[in-house]
Amino acid sequence: MSSETHATPASHARQYLIIFAVLAALTALEVGVAYVTGHRRAVMATLFALALVKAACVALFFMHLKWEARLLRIIVVIPLALPVVYALVLITESIWRRIG
Repeated sequence: MSSETHATPASHARQYLIIFAVLAALTALEVGVAYVTGHRRAVMATLFALALVKAACVALFFMHLKWEARLLRIIVVIPLALPVVYALVLITESIWRRIG
């Protein structure tokens, strides 16, 4: 933790409780979105976006990447982003094959 300031344990506990509340609210939102009918693509896109936000919260706070140097964050994010890029390429290819 290269640039972390020395905080009291109470402030850490408060921060973790806030993150817990945010993650719980996002999970509740995901459950609510999952019950929406009729708009399958919008539901899937929303669930995907919510999952990315939750993953970012976990990585930033519980893996302590928020307080690390920028280079280390980039080194962690790039391998995590590659499967997303690969999935988007596969989805684009499948759509292209259906059209063509």
